[in-house]
Amino acid sequence: MNEDKKIDLKLILSIVATGIMSFSGVVVETAMNVTFPSLMEEFQIGTSLVQWITTGYLLVLAVIIPTSSYLKKRFRMKSLFMTAIILFIIGTVLAAVTPVFSLLLLGRLIQGVGTGIALPLMFSITMEQVPEEKLGIMMGTASLITAMAPAVGPSLGGFIVNHFGWRIVFILLCLHAGSNCFPVSAFTSSLHWDKDVP
Repeated sequence: MNEDKKIDLKLILSIVATGIMSFSGVVVETAMNVTFPSLMEEFQIGTSLVQWITTGYLLVLAVIIPTSSYLKKRFRMKSLFMTAIILFIIGTVLAAVTPVFSLLLLGRLIQGVGTGIALPLMFSITMEQVPEEKLGIMMGTASLITAMAPAVGPSLGGFIVNHFGWRIVFILLCLHAGSNCFPVSAFTSSLHWDKDVP
């Protein structure tokens, strides 16, 4: 790692953009746990079936995250990130408007693919492009983003479900991810996204 590297605004925003996606992905995973009773009542399904909302999501993460090194070598970071945003938003919209449980589950699986792509990118950008003397601070910040999400998710999910309904969880996440990630990623130059690509 070159010692003349500096942490500039665009590098920070690149980390923030991936951090927002990672935060959204973890929040929706934990927030959905408190929606089970509402989903069971609306779709007339049992506990064993509704649990696939989180189990399927986590299984997709477990499959996608280990492929991050391969994906990073084959595709540009910004292309991967934009793909992750689009997949996450498609899955979120599908889950928000679905009239049947099967499409809700499909939307959650698509969300998992998007989150599985985005989550390792945050740490890849941090590890590869942050100066060594600032690495501890930035890694701590990146870790804090994902560590806060499990604490926020259940409380946020419970409040939204009690007052507005479970579909609003997905609508708010879609608005949050789209309104933050797209502008930030558009603002950052390709320097910090694609530096490792020949």
